[in-house]
Formats: sequence, C-alpha cells, structure tokens
Amino acid sequence: MRGNTLIELLEKSNAIWRSYMMYKETMGFVKGIGAGIVASVAVAALGSQMMKKNRHLRRDAHRAMHAVGHAMQNVEHMFKA
Repeated sequence: MRGNTLIELLEKSNAIWRSYMMYKETMGFVKGIGAGIVASVAVAALGSQMMKKNRHLRRDAHRAMHAVGHAMQNVEHMFKA
C-alpha cells in the first residue's frame, strides 16, 4: 500500500510540474504577441502621421499597394492554370 501512495504522489507532482512548465512557455509566447502588437500600433501611428504630411510618400505607397495587388493576382492566376 505504501508504494502505491508514493507513486500517486510522484504522478501528482509530475502533473503539477508539467502544468507549471506549460504556463511558463505560454507566458513567453503571450509576451511576444503583446510586444508585436505594441510595435505594430506604434508603426501604424507613425505611418499615419507621415502619410498625412507627405504627398510623395502617399503616392509611392499607393503605387506599392497596386504593385502588390497585381503580383497577388498573377500568383492566383498561376495557381489556377
């Protein structure tokens, strides 16, 4: 009987340890996601201010968006053919 309780205790402590390690790994992932969101919001705010002030930048960005759109259409066309 004594061996059974020791095994149960080890199994429970192992389960707790695995849960703790999974929590630690998940928190690192969540922190990375949060940092990415903060960085993208900062870049979007800065880009928005620059777009309002600079006409040449707006025109270049518009051309780039059209070029990417055409490239995506070409890729779609290649996959359909």
